[in-house]
Amino acid sequence: MRVDITARHLDISDNIKKYVQDELNRLTKVFDRIVDVHVIFEDAKSGNVKTELIVNVPGKTLTVEDKSREITKTIDQAVSKMVRQLKKYKDKF
Repeated sequence: MRVDITARHLDISDNIKKYVQDELNRLTKVFDRIVDVHVIFEDAKSGNVKTELIVNVPGKTLTVEDKSREITKTIDQAVSKMVRQLKKYKDKF
């Protein structure tokens, strides 16, 4: 699984990048045929951070996003949403 991390209007530390990698490993436990994942962090208005996950699987692209003041919280919530989508996709696959 290839992972691309993009940060718009904010800086992401190496610790956050490692945290993202660790959390994305949860996705491969649910569905092991993930082609690639694109993670986009964006500084939203009012001090929130928006996290968007774009996951490419065979035949489909799944997308989720979440906003929160804490970057780790928004990563956790976005990954949890993606886990639910992958489970639904896996049942249909």
